[in-house]
Amino acid sequence: MDFAKVRGVTAGGMSVRNNGALDRTPIGAAMDFAEPDRAGTASPQAIADVMLQIAHIADSLGYTHGLKPSQWTALRYFAGANSSQRTVSAFADFHATTRGAASQMVEVLVGKGLLVRVPVPEDRRVTQLHPTPKALELLRHDPLNDFAGVIATLPGDDQYRLAETLTSLLRGLLEKRQSV
Repeated sequence: MDFAKVRGVTAGGMSVRNNGALDRTPIGAAMDFAEPDRAGTASPQAIADVMLQIAHIADSLGYTHGLKPSQWTALRYFAGANSSQRTVSAFADFHATTRGAASQMVEVLVGKGLLVRVPVPEDRRVTQLHPTPKALELLRHDPLNDFAGVIATLPGDDQYRLAETLTSLLRGLLEKRQSV
C-alpha cells in the first residue's frame, strides 16, 4: 500500500507521523497516514493502527437491524456452512470463542427467530442450526456488503494482493494465538 498517496481521510482523532508515532488530533480531523520511510516502507505499527481503525469502522457498521456484529457473523456462518458444520461447536471454533459463548449467541438468534435447531437422526447428540427464511432475508441487507463494496472499488490486482496479505496476517495471528 502506498501510504504517501493516502490523505484527508477522517479517522476519529488520530494521525500517524512518518516515524509511526500517533498524534492525537481533534475528532473529525483529517488522518495523515504514515509516509514511507527512506527504505520505501511504512512503519508496521502505523499499518497495524490503520488496520485497527478500519476494523473498528467496519465493526460499527454491524449494529443494525437489531443485531450486533458477532450475531451477523453467526448468521453468515450458519447460512454458508455445510450441514455437518452447522453446530455450536463448529461455530465456536470458527469464531474463536468458547462453546458457552457460542451457545449463548445461538440462543439469542433462535429467540429472534433467525436460527432453528434441526436434530440429526443418525446421532441424537447432535443438533444442527439452520437459518430461517427471516434470517436469509435479513442477510440480503448484510452490513458487510457496504464494506465489500468499498473493497470492490479497488483494481483487481490490488484486491488480489490485499487478499494474499490479509490471509498471511491472519495465519500469523492464528499461529501466535495457538502458541499462547
